[in-house]
Amino acid sequence: MQKPTIIKVHEPTPSKNFLDECLKTPPLFTCTIASTETALIPGVSAAGASPELIPYTAAADVEAIIHGQALCLDKIPENPVGPPSPVIITMAALKKLKAPFLVVDAGNAITPKVPMLVAGRTPGLALNQPVAVAEVCDLFMQGIIIGRQLASTNHTLILGESVPGGTTTAMAVMEALGIAAMGKISGSMPGNNQTLKQDLVTKAMAKKGLKRGSCLKHPLEAVRLLGDPMQAVQAGMAMSASRKAKVILGGGTQMIAVAALIGALLNSGNSSSYFKQPALQRQLPEAFNALPENIAIATTAWVSEDPAADLRSLMQQLPVAMPLYAAGLDFSISKHQNLRLYEEGYVKEGVGAGALALTAMLYHNLDNVCFLPEIEKVYEDIYLQEFGKLKL
Repeated sequence: MQKPTIIKVHEPTPSKNFLDECLKTPPLFTCTIASTETALIPGVSAAGASPELIPYTAAADVEAIIHGQALCLDKIPENPVGPPSPVIITMAALKKLKAPFLVVDAGNAITPKVPMLVAGRTPGLALNQPVAVAEVCDLFMQGIIIGRQLASTNHTLILGESVPGGTTTAMAVMEALGIAAMGKISGSMPGNNQTLKQDLVTKAMAKKGLKRGSCLKHPLEAVRLLGDPMQAVQAGMAMSASRKAKVILGGGTQMIAVAALIGALLNSGNSSSYFKQPALQRQLPEAFNALPENIAIATTAWVSEDPAADLRSLMQQLPVAMPLYAAGLDFSISKHQNLRLYEEGYVKEGVGAGALALTAMLYHNLDNVCFLPEIEKVYEDIYLQEFGKLKL
């Protein structure tokens, strides 16, 4: 049975016209890249053909968007089993939409050869280290400033990410913000390696004296101790931009964590000791006057319907209600085996793929049967260009 083109995974009553409102302005895409050493813990991430290549994934993704191929690697990122990065979906959607896009560096280990806005230059440490994201306030402030500028462009903003290991840091941040996330996250491999990730998060929280909900009074502390740089930047961008624009957080588990951070910040107010820096205080009104009704999350059906995850439960626990939509992509009918592997639970999401696919199908009234050939064409062009022959 073919999946619906757009799956309304979780849609609180006030949000029922969100996608209709998005159609009123053209889309603009940003991809925030960052590294976390959590991704280097064996078994955490499959966002790379080998563990040694994982640090290059985000840089290669955005290079492919801009140059049509990776420059820091000899090919676009792949899962070790063979499926290519979801950047091929992103590229097909951007081509269809003719949408402008920007890259935001929140702290990536490898600097891509692309023009970027720089919010931070320090990669995150592993969540089992004493501090995972030291410059969390500066990253949040930079996000606020970037979001304000983006909102002035009169576009629907699609905020994507490329952060290997980010579903594990997402689980940790959600737990610290009071959301029961254990065993409910999705990831880049079948089954999502839930046991390993739960064990890592449980031990890291215990080591730091944290329990579920410990960081609700000071939400950025969850990112500082357990998260990754993208989360703080993306929250700032979405909060400030939402005052003037519709904002779609492009991703699954990782963007639900960002939504949880946004909701927790709004509920906690701006009186936290975190916000004593004069430069940051001047930016806070942009964030804390956010309009959360202007924010939604969009992902792929591979994530929303992942039998090893439970995104509906995560959405129901958000401190501020937001809708979640999914693009009904289905690669089971693809002529390429490496794309059909998506249907077996590999890769699933990243680089804003779900949100951009949904947007392309929504704005151009496409279904999966119409859009899939355009994705296959991008895949074929990349591998013909990189290898001189098509890798099936």
